[in-house]
Amino acid sequence: MIRKVGVLVSLLGVLFMVTACGGEKEDASTTTVKWLTSRPVGGAIDETMREIADQYSKEKGGKWKIDFETTADRPSYLQKLKTLVAGNNMPDIIDTDPDLYAKELVKAGKLIDMKKFLQKNDYYQNFYPTALKYQEFSDGSMYTLPLEYHVEMIWYNKKLFSQHGISVPKTFDQWLAACKKLKEAGVTPISVDGIDRWPVQRYLAMPAFRQTGNQFIENLSQGKEKMSSQTGVDSVKFVKEIGQYFNEGFSATDYATAQSMFLDGKSAMYYIGDWEIGAMQEKYDAGEIDYFYMPTTKDSVTAANEFCVNSGIGMAFNAETFDEKTKDFLLYVLDHYADIYTKKMQMSPIKTELPKDVDYSSLYLRIRKDMDNTGEQFMKPWDTYLDSSTNTIVQDNLLLVGSGDMKIQDFVKMIDDSIKVNVTDQ
Repeated sequence: MIRKVGVLVSLLGVLFMVTACGGEKEDASTTTVKWLTSRPVGGAIDETMREIADQYSKEKGGKWKIDFETTADRPSYLQKLKTLVAGNNMPDIIDTDPDLYAKELVKAGKLIDMKKFLQKNDYYQNFYPTALKYQEFSDGSMYTLPLEYHVEMIWYNKKLFSQHGISVPKTFDQWLAACKKLKEAGVTPISVDGIDRWPVQRYLAMPAFRQTGNQFIENLSQGKEKMSSQTGVDSVKFVKEIGQYFNEGFSATDYATAQSMFLDGKSAMYYIGDWEIGAMQEKYDAGEIDYFYMPTTKDSVTAANEFCVNSGIGMAFNAETFDEKTKDFLLYVLDHYADIYTKKMQMSPIKTELPKDVDYSSLYLRIRKDMDNTGEQFMKPWDTYLDSSTNTIVQDNLLLVGSGDMKIQDFVKMIDDSIKVNVTDQ
């Protein structure tokens, strides 16, 4: 909700001033735009957007303020967002995945069609195609703007691999064999952040992606496929198999602990994306760690250069409050975002030449080259497809599958029953 307030009102928290478009003189009032965001304060996206807002303010005269209201905890953020929307208090800008809830907002006419906006203003072609495709719904429409671009990989300890005669696995069978060999030697094969759930869910998505691309999860989420199908069972079976090689107590292991285990040499592998380049840099430069991408299977329909590529949670705009001034600011963001964001050693979803005044690491440049050579297909996280109730059931009970405390048939039945109730019967 855009509201007029006096220019002498104190700035509360982290408010940034942005002016009306074209430097137009206004009366003694300021427009405040509220952005409800789930991005960590101090993170690269947060810092970039704050810098842009501050820069825009200085250039335009200070007639706008952006009120960043941050709730980094994802479940709490979603609860807050849904409460505000239900009370007809939807913020001007929100963060959302292209998920089922976003579809509800689109159906209610609450979001700006971002694909049309980018195409109309000649910005669509400036983005990496995969970054945009990730934000699309299955019908090709797009209502969220990507602010990041990532690949996910398996990092590994080169010394531990060498000591135990292990080569970088190319197939799932080789990966499981490597894990078995490490465990038998007393080495923790993989450290996993179980508390946040999504890292374990990635392992569930891998076999299905190799067998069908994203077709299985897309159909499953719509009630057109069953978890009890062969592809579904194969996927759950893989989690059960590889779960025995996760660190002990992985269900209660948090993000920082799982990463520290790997960097301290207490685990041989760790699955995470390029957003952790900074954490990996020192060990990589010392020749202690390296990475490989998701292995394949003999019957893969997706290629070795096709794996989890994502553009993260998108930025969406309230259709009711998207006026000319907001459009002007968004265009300003599109003009300046890539340059500022890449200077922070981040991968931009907007194509850009790297600034020559920044000394990019060999690791950054290597991963950037990888991203330029990915295939057309990419593994999209399951939590962007599943309804919230089913997704919670999947994530919570998958921990039990991985720890060996739940049978495969019990898990698949639970998921099929949930989809029947929350999707098929609606």
